[in-house]
Amino acid sequence: MDAQPLRKQVTLVGAALLVACGGTKLGAAPAAGAPVHAEPARGATLRFIEDDYPRALAEAKRRGKPLFVDAWASWCHSCQSLRAYVLTDPTLAPLADDFVWLSIDTEREANAEWVARHPHSALPTLWVIDPNTDRPILKWAGTATAGELRELLEVAVGDARSAAPSATAATAAFVRGNHALAAGDGETAEKEHRAALAAAPADHPHRARIVEALVTQLALRKEVERCAEVAAAEASGMPPGTSRASVVVAGLGCARDAKRSADVEHLLDLARDAARRDDRLLPDDRSALYEEAFTTKSERGDRAGARELAREWSAFLEGEAARAKTNDARTSLDPLRLGALLALGEPARAIPMLEQSERDFPEDHNGPARLGRVYLELGRLDDADAAADRALARVYGPRVMRVLALKADIAKARGDRAGEVRALEQALARSERAVLTEGQKAVREGLVKRLAALR
Repeated sequence: MDAQPLRKQVTLVGAALLVACGGTKLGAAPAAGAPVHAEPARGATLRFIEDDYPRALAEAKRRGKPLFVDAWASWCHSCQSLRAYVLTDPTLAPLADDFVWLSIDTEREANAEWVARHPHSALPTLWVIDPNTDRPILKWAGTATAGELRELLEVAVGDARSAAPSATAATAAFVRGNHALAAGDGETAEKEHRAALAAAPADHPHRARIVEALVTQLALRKEVERCAEVAAAEASGMPPGTSRASVVVAGLGCARDAKRSADVEHLLDLARDAARRDDRLLPDDRSALYEEAFTTKSERGDRAGARELAREWSAFLEGEAARAKTNDARTSLDPLRLGALLALGEPARAIPMLEQSERDFPEDHNGPARLGRVYLELGRLDDADAAADRALARVYGPRVMRVLALKADIAKARGDRAGEVRALEQALARSERAVLTEGQKAVREGLVKRLAALR
């Protein structure tokens, strides 16, 4: 992926803005449990304005409501999961009139100015904007269940429920830390997040997010020792849910990088247990736990253990795909299912599902692009080239770099140096004026270096 969340990250910008939109009362609490698989027609739950920020902002001003923005991309499986499993959840219907709802496809050229003004390092990123100031109240990168999203939005509009001194101190430090993070001051952000964690009692309503924010920041700053230390110390005491999964996934990666074997063992146990048992999580997040556990086993040379986990991971995803109530929900699992099958060394098993997805969504580039990668893996170069050409005819925005890189890989497999150069030149030309995230800039720089080596 071009922009990968360490599952999700909260940025609440400025304590005053938390109440800027007034004390909007949100709808009744959703039922606990696994997310509901609902029909993807957004009008059935939340009515989204598509790719028109000026119109949505004007509507929010007219109605005196905060503006919710779902910033997403069609290639992002976590984005598709959120749209298929969460934003269509009927338990969110009581929120429909509390916000103006906007969807922004971050890859579309028409949205480039908005993306430049609202930069993201991961997708999906959810925003709440104060329409009176056109400033963000909240920035949240990653996924959430319907219940977690409702709680997040309550905080965003200033539903302050923690009056105890310790809770107030923790919340204030958390907000200051997130404000520093948004301003690019990672050192201050870490200091404030540590202060928030020290002040937060075990039952503080935002303690799990505080831990997550700290671990995420440490991981992004490559402070792997401290990231692993905090994750290992805190994860066991966190309630089940997405924040705990995020901390375990990020912490396990940090512990491996820091070579902290005891923390690796501890977090690996937590990852496997949550992957198997935590049905509060979205399938996307449970898959991330399986993937991190599989990677850990593989890097330690435990081939038998890694293969056992890959089988379990794949079986879990196949079961979720079979239970999916919509084509959107099923297709959001395609890259995860493909990843598990690649881990098993059985990429050919992905061909029927990807062919089905291409039939179901004939305008989408993802199905043929993934098919092209599978065919390349299998050495079916003519099929790979044809699939890549179909994807290239449908792709738009910065994602074109990935499809043309696939074309370059196919040319390389053929021994066609001129074709490889041509595909790389096209990738760079078509992405030259695009608004790129840091991850996409890294992809482009990799293509630049690859082309230079060929010349």
